[in-house]
Amino acid sequence: MPHVVVLAGYLRFPHGMAATNRVRLLGRALVEAGVDVRVLCLQASERPPHVENTEVRGTCLGVDFEYAAGTTVRHESFLMRRVIEIRGWTRGAQRLVELRREGRLDAVYLWFTSQKLELRRVLYLTLLKMLHVPVIAELNERPWPLRDDLSAGERAFSPLTGVAGVVSISAALTSWARGEARRLGHALTVLEVPIVVDVDERVPADYPAGEGVVVFAGSPEYDETIRFVFAAMEEVWRARPDCTLVVTGAHSGDPASRWLAAEARRVGAGDRLKLAGYLRRGELLDLYAQSHALLIPLFDDVRSKARFPTKIGEYLAAARPVVTSAVGEIPNYFEHGVNGLVCEPGDTAGYGRAIVGLLDDPPVAARIGREGRRLAETRFHYALFSDTLRSGFAAAAGSETGA
Repeated sequence: MPHVVVLAGYLRFPHGMAATNRVRLLGRALVEAGVDVRVLCLQASERPPHVENTEVRGTCLGVDFEYAAGTTVRHESFLMRRVIEIRGWTRGAQRLVELRREGRLDAVYLWFTSQKLELRRVLYLTLLKMLHVPVIAELNERPWPLRDDLSAGERAFSPLTGVAGVVSISAALTSWARGEARRLGHALTVLEVPIVVDVDERVPADYPAGEGVVVFAGSPEYDETIRFVFAAMEEVWRARPDCTLVVTGAHSGDPASRWLAAEARRVGAGDRLKLAGYLRRGELLDLYAQSHALLIPLFDDVRSKARFPTKIGEYLAAARPVVTSAVGEIPNYFEHGVNGLVCEPGDTAGYGRAIVGLLDDPPVAARIGREGRRLAETRFHYALFSDTLRSGFAAAAGSETGA
C-alpha cells in the first residue's frame, strides 16, 4: 500500500474551514483508492475560545492525523508560543525521518503556501530531498511569481523547486505550472483537481419559504469581497427591505470585525445584517439550508482568476442558488440562469439585481438550486478523483525516482 503524508504548517484538522475540508476530502479520496494517508500538522492552530480540535492524534474517515507540536491550542504566552513552534518544526522533521525509516512514507503532499516564499519551505524540501521522498505540492492560490512585489529570494526560487508534481485547483494554475516547468526544464506531473465536496454529507432540504435570507460564508479578512456584498445589498434592500444578509466567520465582538460593523452602519444595514461568527460544521450546513441564495462574488484580477473557492462546492451541494461572477473557473462550469447566476465582475448593481430576481421568483430559485446540486454531484464529488489522485501521485513518485 502506498503511504502519503500530507505535510501542513498551521492547518486545523480534522475540523476547520476551506483548507481543512479540501485536505480531508482529498485524503479520503486517496484512502478509498487504497492509499495510506497521514496528515502531519506541524503547529497548534486552535485559537481559544473557539476550539474544535482537541486530539493531538487520531483518525478521521480513514485518514490518520497527528500534531507534531504536541498540542492543538495556541498558548496565551508569546514566549510559550515560540517554544511550541520550535518543537513543532523540529518534531515534524523527526517524524518524517521516522516514517521514512519505518517504510510508511512514499510521498509528501505539501500544504505550505505558494503565495510567498517561506524559509520552512526551503528547509523541509531540503530534508525531503535528502530522504529521497518525492513531493507533490498543493496549488490553490496565486503563486508568488505572479505577484508584483517579489523579494530577491522569490525571484531566485520557484514554487516548483524541489517538487515532482502539483495538485492544481484551476485551469489557470495548471497552465502556469506547466509553463513554469518548461521554463525551468523540469519534469512535472500536474493533476488538475477542482473544488471537491461530499455530496452525501447531507440530504438537501426543500427550498425555504418566508422572508429572504442570503449568506456569504467568509471572514473579516475578505474585506474587498464583503464591501462588494454590502454595496450589492444596498440594491437588494431598495427592492426587498425585508431581506437579511448573514455573514459567517465574523463575530460582532472580534476586533477584526470593527471595520465590518462600521461599513454596515454606512450602508444602513441595521438589523438586516447578522454576523454569525464562526460556525461549527453542522451549524453552517443548517444555515445554508435556511438560505434563499448563497453569495460568492469574484473579481477581474489575477488572484480571483487563479483560485476556485471551496465554498462553491458546499453551496452547490446544499441545492441553493449560487450568485457569483464570470471569472476564472466559473464560466467553465456554470451557465447563467441554469445552475447558478453568473454576473459581470465588479458590477454591484447587477449583482444585487440578480439576488432580487431570485427572491422574487422562488420556483426559479429552487430549480437553479437543484441544477447546481446536480453539478456538484457530477463534477465535484470527492470520490470522482480517487483514481486520478492515486495514479498521479504514483506517476510523480515514479518520475522523481527515475530522476
